[in-house]
Parts: sequence; structure tokens; C-alpha cells
Amino acid sequence: MLLQEEKILSSLCSPVALHLYDSVDSTNNEAKRRSLTDGAHLYATGHQTAGRGRRGHDFYSPKDTGLYMTLSLPITEVEADIQRLTCIAAVAVCEAITALSDKKPLIKWVNDIYIDGKKVAGILTELLTDERNRPIAAIVGIGLNLTTEHFPAEFAATAGAIGDIEPNALCAKITDRLIALSHSKDNSVIEIYKTLNFCIGRTVSYVKDGAAHSASAVDIVSDGGLIVEENGIYTTLNSGEISITPQK
Repeated sequence: MLLQEEKILSSLCSPVALHLYDSVDSTNNEAKRRSLTDGAHLYATGHQTAGRGRRGHDFYSPKDTGLYMTLSLPITEVEADIQRLTCIAAVAVCEAITALSDKKPLIKWVNDIYIDGKKVAGILTELLTDERNRPIAAIVGIGLNLTTEHFPAEFAATAGAIGDIEPNALCAKITDRLIALSHSKDNSVIEIYKTLNFCIGRTVSYVKDGAAHSASAVDIVSDGGLIVEENGIYTTLNSGEISITPQK
């Protein structure tokens, strides 16, 4: 197994309860099942049998070639803003990879991490609610391809792997950075997110209310929304997926 409890714990600076698994259906699912809100809880594995991505997509999670982790934070310690927290997590992942390797990760709005033009990680942020549907914890799921070489046909053209990086140190570093950045109340983390985002200034396509659009990505606002301009009309996207038009 790539992940080892003692190595992760010895690298962590933040007070976190670690739950490590040889295999699990989904670390987000496990966080929801456990529903633990007494501080930060980290769920990590090297194999998911039913990994999930945004908008109902699967996240390919083969055994011992990736790091699949979920950090659960009580709402009392973090903002219940899913989109902003996703942006914070993306920054944490990029900073952790940069600190532990010579790779230069970038972000594709809103939740994908790319290296050398290939997607190497994705983020799925959800809220854990109580019986009265009140949010009690934010669940941040992060899936990273470390040494994965073979992908299903639908991902083969766009998916890649980070390469030579120590998974236990990476797990701890992402956790520490995410916890630290989640306490930021100003706009500084979004400014960092913008510098790492390769969408700004590019032409993007998306579907909204059943209609296809092609627009220029202009800016990212404080809650992580993407401002696009199409024929002089500015729109802020707060959900959904975009495709970036290749530059000629």
C-alpha cells in the first residue's frame, strides 16, 4: 500500500484525525457515513471502487496508482461556501505539489488541476447536513493521479499523472494547506487562485439553460464565480463545466 499511517501523521502539522483504508467505495461517501464533526477528519485510500466527481461523473481510482482523500471540516471552522472552498482546495493542491516536486500545476475553473496540459486531479466539495438539513460539516474530496498510466477510453486524451512525488507527504501537505487557507477571510486566496488559473483570457464554451455559449473568460470573483463576456454581455458562472477553445 502506498499510504502509511505513521508517515502521514509524522508529516502533519495540523490536528487531524486520520482514517486510512486499503480500499473504500468513495472517501466522500465514507465521510458522510461516519458523520464526524468533532474537529477535522481525514479519510484517505489508495483505491476507490466507486470514486465520484462533480455532476455525477465517475472518478477513475485504480489501486495503488493514486491518492484519494477527503477532508471533513466542521462548519464552525470553515465557510459553508462550496464554490469558494473548492477554489481554496485547488490552491492547496497546487501549492502542495509545487512544494514537493518540480511540477508546475495549474487550475482549470473550477475544480480541475492540470500539469503539462493533462488533468491530474479533481475536487468534489459537498456539505454534510443534520436531520433538519442544516450544514454541519464541509467535505472536500480530492482525487490525484500519481503514477496512473492507463485510463479508460473516455479519459485517455485528457488525463495524466503527477509522477514522482511521495504520497504520504503529499497527503499531509494538502491537508495542512487546505486547513490553513480555509481560515482566510479576505480575498487573498482567490487572488492566488486567479494567478494559477489558465482560463482567464481564453475562449470558453459552456451550456446554460439548455443553450450553448462561447465566451471570453474575464475574471474570477471572491466566491469563485467565473465572469465571462459574450457579445458585450457579462455573465457570472457559478456552477457547471466549461471547455477551453484551443488557441490557434
